Amino acid sequence: MLKHKYKAVRTERDGHKFRSKMEARRYDELVLAQRAGQIVMFMMEVPFRMPGTVYWADFMVFWTDGSVTVEDVKGVITSTFKTKQRMMKQHFPSVEIICITYKRTKK
Repeated sequence: MLKHKYKAVRTERDGHKFRSKMEARRYDELVLAQRAGQIVMFMMEVPFRMPGTVYWADFMVFWTDGSVTVEDVKGVITSTFKTKQRMMKQHFPSVEIICITYKRTKK
């Protein structure tokens, strides 16, 4: 089995496959927020097409107050992510990417 260079562990929840435990954790939080009536709905793996590339946001969240957030779960912020984030600002100026991070817990 190949190891991810950032030690991400693929995880499955409710039949959905996630690239990391952190992404699955955010999914769990969004499911709970939806049940609590804080969000209307959320979408996973949302594509934003730009010239020469596609940025795939981990989540797009529709809040009950009418706001919409685009979220990306990151354990490590890479130069590739920073480049795509800059491109997103250029091509989609009204879309702000919220970077979700969690402190790693040691076993």
